[in-house]
Amino acid sequence: MRLSELDPLIPIIKLREELLKLPKGYSFYEEELVDFLSRRRWTESDRRIDRTTFWRWRNDNGIQHQKVFSRLDVLKLCQICDHYRIDGTRSEYLAIMKKKHEVVLNK
Repeated sequence: MRLSELDPLIPIIKLREELLKLPKGYSFYEEELVDFLSRRRWTESDRRIDRTTFWRWRNDNGIQHQKVFSRLDVLKLCQICDHYRIDGTRSEYLAIMKKKHEVVLNK
């Protein structure tokens, strides 16, 4: 499966289901992922997410510097993409991530 075959606005839950159908260890290349996220972020135009933005999103989600990405990485990056698509701010996103991390630590 290629990300380009999917509707860029596929809900996260449906995307997760599609990704789970893939073989364990399946990965996506950075270029394909950036293309998909760009279409998801700006569905009405040909704008493209720049490398700096992609790297910031990756860092904000604790994803290591790499050229191939796992299914979980794709889901995390789609979540941050959706947050910005609805005009969320970076500080809001980081607060959400901090809260999730605290919940995990308190369990």
